[in-house]
Parts: sequence; structure tokens; C-alpha cells
Amino acid sequence: MEKQIENLKNMIESCFAYGGSDQNTYNYKTYIEKFEIILGKDLFDKIYFEHLEYLKNNFTILTGVYTDSEGLSYNSLTKI
Repeated sequence: MEKQIENLKNMIESCFAYGGSDQNTYNYKTYIEKFEIILGKDLFDKIYFEHLEYLKNNFTILTGVYTDSEGLSYNSLTKI
């Protein structure tokens, strides 16, 4: 179960950095929501809302911090 919780947090962070992780986003519906089935609604809601609030209050998104050889650009979360 701990591994799935960590996976959820990592996915929230990734989505937060690339297009948002709020419930009304494509990222939420495609990548985050499936964890509700794995963890159950109560645990999922607790982890999701706490971690999203933590990210919003403590990090800013830096865009285009790196571009790879194929021209893909990457973002980064930086502690405020």
C-alpha cells in the first residue's frame, strides 16, 4: 500500500508540473483518478487533497528548464 501511495504522490507532482492536477483537468482524469480504485475513496481523497495543497503552498513551476536532444522541454518544481 505504501508503494501505491508514493506512486500517487509522484503522479500528482508530475501532473502539477505539466498542465495541472486539479480534478477538472485531463491529467487528473487520465493519470490520477485511477488511484482511487487502488486505494479506496477515503484514503485516496486524504492523500490527494493533502498533497495537492502542499504542492500549491510550497512549490512553483519552472517551465522549460531543460531541452533534450529531441527538442522536448522539461519543467521543474522549485520550493518557494
